[in-house]
Amino acid sequence: MLENIFELANQYQDYLIWLGIASSILFIVGIITTPFLMGMIPEDYFADREKYKLKIQGPMHLIWVVIRSIFGFILLLAGVIMLFTPGQGILSIVLGIFLMEFPGKQKLEYKMIQHDSTFNAINWLRSKAGKDALRR
Repeated sequence: MLENIFELANQYQDYLIWLGIASSILFIVGIITTPFLMGMIPEDYFADREKYKLKIQGPMHLIWVVIRSIFGFILLLAGVIMLFTPGQGILSIVLGIFLMEFPGKQKLEYKMIQHDSTFNAINWLRSKAGKDALRR
């Protein structure tokens, strides 16, 4: 049994090396960008929900929303991967959801932020970015 595992590891050694490099890069990028991106959330985002409803204001704004949603989806996928590899998986998933646009997003965000551990983790990251704590 163990010989089979070593044989598979030798057979896919190049892929495993690239997977390790990609995981390390995602870990470093996640550590650097997560506090910055969490700091971009306005502090009254959850206190005044009507103010932050999406209103498309032209074709360039639509393009920006699509790009932001794609980036959020990539962060969501990276967060799922980081649940099994080194990294901030849950926070990346939360950040990805915050960046994406989809029906029911505000309700999901509000439910997530009601958990004290998530709320405290986001505010801790915001403090690392020099931003004030979120209000509920």
